[in-house]
Amino acid sequence: MLMRSCFALLSCLLLAQPAIVRAKPSPRPNEIIVSAANYAQTPPEVLEKLFRDPAELTDLPPPAPAARPLQHYQFLPGEVLESDLTYLEVCKLLVPALAKKNLVNTFDQAKVGLVLRVSFGGRLWRDPFVREGDLEWKHGLVPRRRGSSASLGATAAWDERAGGDEAALHQTEQFLTELNPTGGAEGMADRLIGGMHTEDYFLVVVDAFDVAALRAKGSRAPRAWTTFIAVPRQGKTKFSDIAAAMIAKAAPYFGETLPGKARFIDRQGTVTTGELQIIEENVRPKDSPKIK
Repeated sequence: MLMRSCFALLSCLLLAQPAIVRAKPSPRPNEIIVSAANYAQTPPEVLEKLFRDPAELTDLPPPAPAARPLQHYQFLPGEVLESDLTYLEVCKLLVPALAKKNLVNTFDQAKVGLVLRVSFGGRLWRDPFVREGDLEWKHGLVPRRRGSSASLGATAAWDERAGGDEAALHQTEQFLTELNPTGGAEGMADRLIGGMHTEDYFLVVVDAFDVAALRAKGSRAPRAWTTFIAVPRQGKTKFSDIAAAMIAKAAPYFGETLPGKARFIDRQGTVTTGELQIIEENVRPKDSPKIK
């Protein structure tokens, strides 16, 4: 009887307590990752160190302003991924950021020295970092591979930077191990993944090509420089919520070489672009030089 009374009292006390309302978790700030390489102007030993031992930089202060020669450019579309912004809208966001590096968009074909190929939007990715090889015009955001990786199938093919279908990779490892237990396939998937998993990202990638090189070498023309901007995708965030902040954070590094990945925290959370200002400058692909 005593135990029953105590239990009844405890129940009454619990019922009398105010309901606990769990606060909704606030969205974590966006992490904006920037990497950049000027392949044409950076000494080979600096590029070698960049790819051999990349630095991890957090909230890097912007570089000191430096005088840069005026260069005129035109845009060309690269790969348009999942996006609620159009190619033209992304170009309009890029124009003022590029102008800070003395890069000027122009209609005048005679002035154009660079073609900037722009890829953007959301997709799965592994390592948001500029590329060391496969730098020619013909190589897109993810170079096509031949040989063993291609045998995994188009959707399961693995790329060191882009990653791939990890479940299919593990299945392939299991199949190869069962086929030949001593063939060395065991552990292959984990070795390739290396603790860096394929995740959902928003990307803005600008690859610069010298017009003279494009005219001389066509699809074999090498990149002059690349700036790679990435944000891990979270929740219901749209590309338009973060694109302006991504580009603004990367503005000091267009045409530069960073010693590794620079990670910035967007302390305002998500950022909306608002109404895009119309800029009377050339961003139309049809006005760009023809590439053989």
